[in-house]
Amino acid sequence: MLNAQGRRDKQSAIHAQYGYVMDKDSLTGGFMAKAGYSRVMGDKGFLGKVEGFYQDYKITYLDNQILPYQKYGLSVSAGYSYEGLSPVFINGWLGAYGAFEKANDGNQNDPKFSAEIPAKISGITYGLTGSAEVEVMLTRKLSFLVDYTQFYDLKSKFSKSNYAFFGGLKYYIN
Repeated sequence: MLNAQGRRDKQSAIHAQYGYVMDKDSLTGGFMAKAGYSRVMGDKGFLGKVEGFYQDYKITYLDNQILPYQKYGLSVSAGYSYEGLSPVFINGWLGAYGAFEKANDGNQNDPKFSAEIPAKISGITYGLTGSAEVEVMLTRKLSFLVDYTQFYDLKSKFSKSNYAFFGGLKYYIN
């Protein structure tokens, strides 16, 4: 049975989602997973969340070389939810993240010419993130999530921008 009730102040939830990073410019698609904790802040539709994530895809390097690329990190986001379509909620999120990235499986030399890659192939990166999310309440405590998430890397030499489509579940703790 669907839940027709909106969210309550200080309501908390945990979520897990799996997604596909789409092909774009110099990157080849792959997968991404994220899991986190969210909280309702007040009764005006404001939300907050903390999320851990892992990305695994491929990037194009000089002379059309394809290098594996992984990134895992933590993001913090603020959001707003439109609840007028309850039991369907439309959520928007904006935030920032910090992550550890690794290109070419940590090998400093490229696979085609064995030439040294001039940029550091692993290290800390950071950026901005935003999501548009549809949440469908399945029961009073469980909902289904579908979202589009965009990442803008501000420091990486290998990955500047990517996006992914996700599906997952959210469980309301209280």
